[in-house]
Amino acid sequence: MRWLRTILALMPCGKPQAAHFAHLVELLQWLPGRGHFTDLARYGGRSARTHARWFGRPFPFARLAVAALGVLHPRVPEGLGSALAVDASFVSKSGHGTWGTGWFWSGMARAVRWGLEVTLLAAVDIEEGGAYPLCARQSPGRVRSRRQACGADTGRETTVDTALALVREAVEAGAKESLGTRWVVADGEPGRRTFVEGVRELDLHAVGRLRRDSVLRYPYTGPHERRPGRRRQFDGCFDRRDPARRTRTTLDDEKVDLYHAVLHGQTWQCWLQVVYVLPRGADPQTKEGVLLYSTDLKLAPARLFRIYRARFRIEFAFRDAKQHLGLNHCQARSQAKLHFHFNIVFAALFRARLQAQLRAQRPLGPFSLRASKHHNFEAEIHKWFAARSAAGRNAANAATAGRPIPPAGPGLRAPPLQTGPPGP
Repeated sequence: MRWLRTILALMPCGKPQAAHFAHLVELLQWLPGRGHFTDLARYGGRSARTHARWFGRPFPFARLAVAALGVLHPRVPEGLGSALAVDASFVSKSGHGTWGTGWFWSGMARAVRWGLEVTLLAAVDIEEGGAYPLCARQSPGRVRSRRQACGADTGRETTVDTALALVREAVEAGAKESLGTRWVVADGEPGRRTFVEGVRELDLHAVGRLRRDSVLRYPYTGPHERRPGRRRQFDGCFDRRDPARRTRTTLDDEKVDLYHAVLHGQTWQCWLQVVYVLPRGADPQTKEGVLLYSTDLKLAPARLFRIYRARFRIEFAFRDAKQHLGLNHCQARSQAKLHFHFNIVFAALFRARLQAQLRAQRPLGPFSLRASKHHNFEAEIHKWFAARSAAGRNAANAATAGRPIPPAGPGLRAPPLQTGPPGP
């Protein structure tokens, strides 16, 4: 926790706001409740009104996360931050007066649902796996009708605009200089042409997945006819059943075959490094694979495949935030307070994963936030018993201070510590 307080001292915020941020991040590491104002006040010692007041003030979340990874770069995995992943997730919170409610796609329900949507930008670890959240942004409610929930143009900010705003925020925070960011991985709606063009304007390269019906054309490399007019530029369209015109690379450790070539995307109007992924030994005539692309033409096909595969780690960040940090639970309704709530939850996840990485002297591998919170909660209970025993209270429980104590339910509330003489 010392490194976090050192970096907070360099942030453009006052000491009270930095102290409140550190208090919240540390509290969420072991909080057994839901994470809303009531439970924060119950376990943290500060009133719900105090939390609500600080939630309404802006805070440089992206700058703090980028600075932390930049300062601790020799102790974090090599290449962490070279690729950024962006994705959106459905949040079931709703209610009258809540900003940004609307019909959004829920991957778990496989249908549109009424609620909120939050878009997350995370630095992914390409080699070891894992996502380190940098900043989040709430998507505005675009439509009020369920029929228009898919792709309606209402003139407001879209999911692509939200994703580009997050990438721009990370670049302004110094991600390219501190982390060496080169690629932005996106899937689904953020992979459209407007997103790719916005990423290229920031001097970055986009990586993503192509649709099955994407029009891709081979470059023409033969002799040109002596005739007036523009020279021939393309030589046929991409056909997944014809692997003769593509180079094959086999990844034995991944058990896949990569068929790659530089093709021209008609939708993006630019040249792309395209990789067609098939299971090892599969016949392209009968088996249909996955099309991956990158605007970086010098990117190796195996590297492109691993970058896109690392994008899925951001889904585990959403899972941990919803199950253990209270992403769905918030008593705020304004835009500013919801923005702070989403970002403080992901900041707590960022701190927990980074702390586990700093403590490990080996590749971190699978990370369990549930086990981490269980361990931290036991440590807090031990501190509470030790403090009461030192003050002369609960002397009978002093012998059990070293035993593991199972976490209690949300109704547990520590009584105030009294340092005076015990009563009769």
